[in-house]
Amino acid sequence: MSLLAKVEYLVCHLHIKPEDILVISFTKKTVSELKERCAIAGVEIRTFHSLGHKLLCEAGIEGRLIKNSEFDDVIRTALAGIKEKHAEIFPNFDDLSRLVGSFLMLHKNDGRTISELQFDESPRTRAFLEMYNIVSTHYAGYLVKRQLYDFADMINLATKAVKTQPELANNYRYILLDEVQDLSKNRQLLIRAILDKNPDCRLFAVGDDWQSIYRFAGSDLELIRNFAKVFNRKTRVSYIESTHRFGRPTTKISSNFIQQNKLQVCKKVRAARKIRTPISIVYSEKADDDSVAVERIINEIGVEKLATKQLQIISRFNHDVERLKSPNFRVRPIGNEVYEVIWRDVLRFEFCSMHKSKGITRDIVIVLNMSSRPAGMPASRPNDPLIEALLAPEEDFAFAEERRLFYVAITRAREHTFLITDAKHPSPFVLEIM
Repeated sequence: MSLLAKVEYLVCHLHIKPEDILVISFTKKTVSELKERCAIAGVEIRTFHSLGHKLLCEAGIEGRLIKNSEFDDVIRTALAGIKEKHAEIFPNFDDLSRLVGSFLMLHKNDGRTISELQFDESPRTRAFLEMYNIVSTHYAGYLVKRQLYDFADMINLATKAVKTQPELANNYRYILLDEVQDLSKNRQLLIRAILDKNPDCRLFAVGDDWQSIYRFAGSDLELIRNFAKVFNRKTRVSYIESTHRFGRPTTKISSNFIQQNKLQVCKKVRAARKIRTPISIVYSEKADDDSVAVERIINEIGVEKLATKQLQIISRFNHDVERLKSPNFRVRPIGNEVYEVIWRDVLRFEFCSMHKSKGITRDIVIVLNMSSRPAGMPASRPNDPLIEALLAPEEDFAFAEERRLFYVAITRAREHTFLITDAKHPSPFVLEIM
């Protein structure tokens, strides 16, 4: 990992104390891997939320993290007494509570007030904002009364504490930030606050705008495109253009595909090793079943050969695992939105969504449901306009984020990627790379 190489360079060659280095990544899994592989003791390696929690403790802010189930209960309880007034506009209570919960967390991450956001003037929007004002007030009071905080508070309150408490977070000389393309506004503000507290601190960030796929969760590509401005630092940019994961023709196909969007950074990706990683198209005759096509792939490669490989099945949505349920396949959950797919008790594949596959590398990867249907790829289901008001502006390029998501999907395999596409309704992405 380039972050760990940077840590080693800082400590061994620049003689920076390990405790003066902060490494931040986005997921617990990645942080655990970094800690396991880091050969230098004393380096602080954290997720954003772990960093926020540490800063809150040091600032003397007591409390505990609210559980997801408790969060849902608070939202539903607050809505229960007011939903009838707008039941004609929002007839499904479960859908309404999910919408309010998603809006609440995005709003807290965003930082803007309701008056600063742009909404339409429809009766639906007015009804929603009326309910949201009541729910958010109830939720805030609930947190204060019980000394609770949520994930957004772990970032927002920590940022405020860093700005107002002189002794807090004033020892860092280097901050190493992973997956910077996934950065949201409130996370950026926390890093900026720490940098402002430490004028001599340097920021080293690793990211890939080709893999920015979390706009729906609040990430904003402008934070990487205007990096020097948002962090108020003189910046030097270097490009990592060699990959050890896959070879040709995937390098050429994937690079050409992603750079159709001229807003993406122009790079010339090349394989670091002389390996071949083809992408094959496999046609499925059934609109809702990919099991027969997967069996054709198994028979083509050979069971004995596949038994020695790391195998992965991915698709746009988690529910696409249902497309494999047939007499020869068994599916069982093995983690958070991750499944094990067992073929005739002989082969075992892991299944996850395209979003979940980011960071994965396997020998053989099979991508399901590459169709032009609404639940295919690219997905054509729009965000709710209320949620859209809290997200970064959409790019002026059709299916820009779906294109990046497909790029992620076709760059997971070391040896071979298979795309299962609808024979009658193929995905336009498949047609393009063909």
